[in-house]
Amino acid sequence: MALLNKYKADMTVLPSNCDFECKLGLYDTFRIFMDIANTHAGILGVDQAALMDQNLFWLTVKTRIHFFKRPFMNSPMKIETWPVKPGSLRSDRCYRLLDSEGLIAEGRTEWAVMDLNRGRLSNIKDIFPAELVFNEEDISVVDYPRIVACDDTYTEKGSYRVNSSDIDMGHHMNNTAYVRALLGIYSEQELTEMDIQEITMIYKTSAHEGDILTLKEKRTDNIVEAGLYFPDGKPSVLAQIVCKG
Repeated sequence: MALLNKYKADMTVLPSNCDFECKLGLYDTFRIFMDIANTHAGILGVDQAALMDQNLFWLTVKTRIHFFKRPFMNSPMKIETWPVKPGSLRSDRCYRLLDSEGLIAEGRTEWAVMDLNRGRLSNIKDIFPAELVFNEEDISVVDYPRIVACDDTYTEKGSYRVNSSDIDMGHHMNNTAYVRALLGIYSEQELTEMDIQEITMIYKTSAHEGDILTLKEKRTDNIVEAGLYFPDGKPSVLAQIVCKG
């Protein structure tokens, strides 16, 4: 029997997935995509539990999600995900959320696999089963924007202290926790006025419990270039937020 190269499931917008508008949250969408990726990876035998037996660890390098709409609490949804044919060191995974009327969100994540014994990236082509036929379906999110580190034109918006609830099994800040931390520095009114349509996260240097991260941003038309920075000025994560124009 052929391996399942595309995973589909029915979902509901649960209260725990909602923001202050009682709609599917932006951060929560990142978390849903992370969880469904793990579910499909488990079916393929390449989830984190399987990789740990080989001292390997999945790393999130980049994520970009475009939001077409945000359904209300208790709305039914369908989710789809599939890995793209990998290169030697990086592999993309695509995601799609839908309802009966069409697209809710589409996203893409670039992954890598760290060899914990050698402290360097492993050949990701060797991770997936040899018999897996990769799905060649494409989505609207086809690439990642280039995001540069801040300069003197950026404004400090606020800061965030990394706490234990942000830490995952790799003992560093989970990739979705950066989204929660970054968006949480903005007020309800600011987020409402921004009306965010798309978020890209580029992960640079892992943050750990107790680290202080400062949000710096620059706005040009409907684009917010932002990042969470360590006290020495180095970025932990860079972000591009596209607001409704």
